Amino acid sequence: MQNEIVMMVRPSMKKDLGRCNLANGTFIYSMWQGYRASDYQQAFESWLGENGFRSLYLHTSGHATVSDIKRLIDGLNPQKIVPIHTMMPDAFLEYSDNVALKKDGEIFKL
Repeated sequence: MQNEIVMMVRPSMKKDLGRCNLANGTFIYSMWQGYRASDYQQAFESWLGENGFRSLYLHTSGHATVSDIKRLIDGLNPQKIVPIHTMMPDAFLEYSDNVALKKDGEIFKL
């Protein structure tokens, strides 16, 4: 995915994506597969396909324990950690020197 734009989107953002003229990227679906059966999601994914996006499935969950988070960071030794979907992003500063805290809506480069 080098030189590709990576961002988190949901079907309600389709109009905004269309205005950006994005094409030929990778769509990573990371929620329960059952949600993909809805007409709303299928229409969005069909639109992405028509615009050259390939689709990958990678389930994630935002419900990790502190010990799991520490173990993951220790095991992967990532170059950068950007905490999202958390009420306590500052807590990540205790686990690594590679934490980059960002505000909601702030654009940043990985």
